[in-house]
Amino acid sequence: MNSASTGKVKKVLVIAYGFPPIAYVGVYRTIRFCKYLPGEGWLPEVITIEEDDQIFSDPNLLKRVSPDIRIHRTTMIDVWRRIQYRRIREADAKKGDAQQEPPQKKKGLEAIPGKVRSAFLSVILNAFSIPDHMLLWVPFATLKGISLMRKDPFDVIYTTTPPHSEHLTGLILSAIFKKPWIADCRDPISDNFSLKDVSRIHYISNKYLEKIIVRYADKVIIASDYYCQRLKERYPAHSHKITAILNGFDPELFEKVDAAGFDKFTILYTGSMYGTIRPDFFLKGLKKWVESRDGAVRRETQFLIHGWMNDRAEALSKELGIEDIVKINGYIPQEEIIRKQKGADLLLLVIGSDERSKGVITAKFFEYLATGRTIIAVVPEGEALDILRKHQKYHHVPEDDYDSLLNALDTAYAEYCTGKQVPGVKRDSNHLHESAFNARNQVVDLVNIFNETLQPN
Repeated sequence: MNSASTGKVKKVLVIAYGFPPIAYVGVYRTIRFCKYLPGEGWLPEVITIEEDDQIFSDPNLLKRVSPDIRIHRTTMIDVWRRIQYRRIREADAKKGDAQQEPPQKKKGLEAIPGKVRSAFLSVILNAFSIPDHMLLWVPFATLKGISLMRKDPFDVIYTTTPPHSEHLTGLILSAIFKKPWIADCRDPISDNFSLKDVSRIHYISNKYLEKIIVRYADKVIIASDYYCQRLKERYPAHSHKITAILNGFDPELFEKVDAAGFDKFTILYTGSMYGTIRPDFFLKGLKKWVESRDGAVRRETQFLIHGWMNDRAEALSKELGIEDIVKINGYIPQEEIIRKQKGADLLLLVIGSDERSKGVITAKFFEYLATGRTIIAVVPEGEALDILRKHQKYHHVPEDDYDSLLNALDTAYAEYCTGKQVPGVKRDSNHLHESAFNARNQVVDLVNIFNETLQPN
């Protein structure tokens, strides 16, 4: 029996570096949980960072947060981010140096020769990235948590990451106030596929942080069955408290947002390309496809990319001579992304092909599933492909299998030409409500975890 059915409302202190109006992809999981927790008898109260105009934000996201949920914003110190923005400003300044007459005399750090300054900043960047560059937020979040918990007896402490250093706040608060602590890691820590090229000290610090979390948290949540199992195998003594809640979607968003209309055969990729998620194979295959078909195919095709860290895709599309087809854009609000996802003819999913990528399931994957559109999946054998086989119409294209890619594009284009997959046609909404990835259903699982931690040993 949940607390909603008994009429007793419990309180959970949510500690989340990423929270609206920040519009990073990991924020959406926290929004969904906070939105539906009150319906299950749990009222969240949130500690997060202060708003920052240097972080991509969408003010509309705050409208999804109930006014009953109190949000506490704290100061943060992020040396890594400041240095990165400094580098961007320096690059922009160099473009205008030629028009600057006479040259301005440089002062302070600017007076240091470029290579020396760059090396110095790189050292600082690395030093403040262990285990991640948000570590200096922990003191501020912890002090705010202490203040709140002295005034209000929260039943459970819930930390959701990345950044994984944030879990240290949950550890400290749990130790002081003797309250259960649930660590929602979402992504793996020590075997994350994006940490392939980090320094040894960086890797060791992540490994040590992972051990602390698994040992002291009352429950550890991972957003992948594959990585959940790997974590259990590494820590068999604590395997009983490690569980998985995958990412998902908010059904209300997909029911209220209409599909975008496109006047071309549209392939859409939403999200970032980083680590082993690279655009090379698909772009090279797209070039082969349009050049081996008649001219109408090229004129009627567009490949849209929405996200960040997609410089590689932009440079490569120009190098391949397909920049007339490939349109690269930055972030846009989530509702606009969903409109485009619902209207596209093909949704591109790319996951790296190395061993650690077997358990990677990008958050946008579940948005793709919710739309009911056809997915072209450049993924290895692993968890994402297993889900596709159960839930969705898709084309599986192994990395570097150009024949499979061209066949998939031919099939999708033929359907576009014959109108079999018409943008805007609504699917039966039952698939949204019955899905295991529906946030309403997932919140029930989260509440069960909360309640388990409250049971006497």
